[in-house]
Amino acid sequence: MLRTITTFVCLVPALALAQSAAPLMGMSQVVNDGPGDQTEPHVSGALVAYTHQSSLFSSEIRYHDLLTDEDQAIPTEGGYDALADISGNRIVFTRTTNASRVFRFDVGPGGSAVELAPRPGVERRAATIGGQTVAWQELGYTAESLPPEIFAYRLDTLALTRLTEDTRLDRTPAVSAEGKAVVWIKCATSLDGCDLWAAREAEGGYEVSQLTGPEGEESLPDTNGEVVAYVTRSLVNGVAESDIAWQPLGGGEVHRLALPGVDTNPNVSGSLIAFERRDASSATPNFDVVLYDLRTQTYYRLTETPESESLSDISVGPDGLVRVVWTVRRNGDLNVYAYVFRLPGECTRTPIKDAAAVCASPGGRSLLGSLVVSRAEGAPEVVSTEFESTGTGVLCVDNGFEASPATAGWVWMGLGLHVGPDELREDVTSLARKVPLQGRLALSAQAAGAPGSAFRVRLYGEMVCDAGLKEAPSQDMEVRHGQLVPSLVDAMPGKIALMRYFVPSGYEGPPVRGGGSQAPSEGTDGAGVVVPGELSPEARGGCSAAGGPVALLGVWMLVAVRARRRVASRR
Repeated sequence: MLRTITTFVCLVPALALAQSAAPLMGMSQVVNDGPGDQTEPHVSGALVAYTHQSSLFSSEIRYHDLLTDEDQAIPTEGGYDALADISGNRIVFTRTTNASRVFRFDVGPGGSAVELAPRPGVERRAATIGGQTVAWQELGYTAESLPPEIFAYRLDTLALTRLTEDTRLDRTPAVSAEGKAVVWIKCATSLDGCDLWAAREAEGGYEVSQLTGPEGEESLPDTNGEVVAYVTRSLVNGVAESDIAWQPLGGGEVHRLALPGVDTNPNVSGSLIAFERRDASSATPNFDVVLYDLRTQTYYRLTETPESESLSDISVGPDGLVRVVWTVRRNGDLNVYAYVFRLPGECTRTPIKDAAAVCASPGGRSLLGSLVVSRAEGAPEVVSTEFESTGTGVLCVDNGFEASPATAGWVWMGLGLHVGPDELREDVTSLARKVPLQGRLALSAQAAGAPGSAFRVRLYGEMVCDAGLKEAPSQDMEVRHGQLVPSLVDAMPGKIALMRYFVPSGYEGPPVRGGGSQAPSEGTDGAGVVVPGELSPEARGGCSAAGGPVALLGVWMLVAVRARRRVASRR
């Protein structure tokens, strides 16, 4: 499935696609592509829970076993069931009759739906579960609590805890997999003043804290119990950006994945964040499902189709098996699909015996940076990019890369000169050497000679582990090959400076564009200007309106219609 590659803005004048990466092997599975709409999937291990709408007036929760392909429905008992979440074999969802209530269903023989903490006069929605904890948004708890509040309910002790109590709008709760933390968004109005809050289990209850302030607008949080990932919208150099950010659950340094375009709906499990991104520069802009590995700072694209994939979710098993689910409209209906693969294993680092051999065939070594240095008219220009790594690397210089050879050249790492004009001459076609990698440094180069001459610099780090599903659940195997694009340098504090982007090996689209260059100097980091992508009108709108109590089936029908629209533009 090929489409135009996402264009990144980097601090290099031109970037070429790097070496082939180890295959990312996995299996595509159909969860449900039958008649009607299937949407809002959530996954835990091999079980997927989702909403099935056969008509505007009929909605049920179904669950699908990815190992056996068995697909079953939870009896609605005359209600309108929607918006499920799953943890282990427990499913929670909202059932609307004359009121909106939260139910639990245990997958297994004789399972039946049971209402949680029943009480007349309340309106509950957006239920989410992790371990023994269920959280939801509730209206009407007291006569004064017209704005929605967040509640946490323990399945083991039956304790119901009110986590919020104010006049602000609390929404989109999420529970960590082990059930010890709840995160949500608190907004001043239906459109703005939205910040991230968290409640962590403590002796005798929960410790509640605010994690973000007025510098941006936050939405759609999720947590793995250690970090919380969310969408943040803010002005960057006067232009609105919608990016994925994360920080420790207890507060701390904020990291922002600054990519051009619109990024939304992060879900985190283990070290992986799954989200959807829209590349406005493509011929047919739409949302694709992508992953970011917090452990290795690696970025993977899972889908590349003409349609928009959305409402994704992810589950990482203790054995490293990863399952990602999403919704996409095909043949007029919304359908649910899954992709299964295994996380990379640990690498065995071996000494570098021949640097030239590494340059000729880098194999699974990570490409930390790449510069194509051209000699233009006027004074020679220094180009630079940053990287962060440790261990032993290999520096490769290809003189005359797609041009005539440079008569002289310089290559620095930090303030250390590694290649000088006495080595890089017109009659030298290539150079290779081992170099120490010590934290975050700038890789810089300058060419001399006749206008039009050029050379390329590549810096490889330690081995990147193979990513593959070693033992497929079935023989229906789809293998995806990829290539690595050089490191992304980010000029904004708190953002990620090193990324590796997984793209199809058959990609023949335009090259990744550079964003200018700047000569590094003492006291500077050589950072240029990051040009953000276009922010869609849908993403500018802030949080969704809270609305009043939901007491009628017709209101939930409107919610269902809005959910369908969110498939193409979820914020």
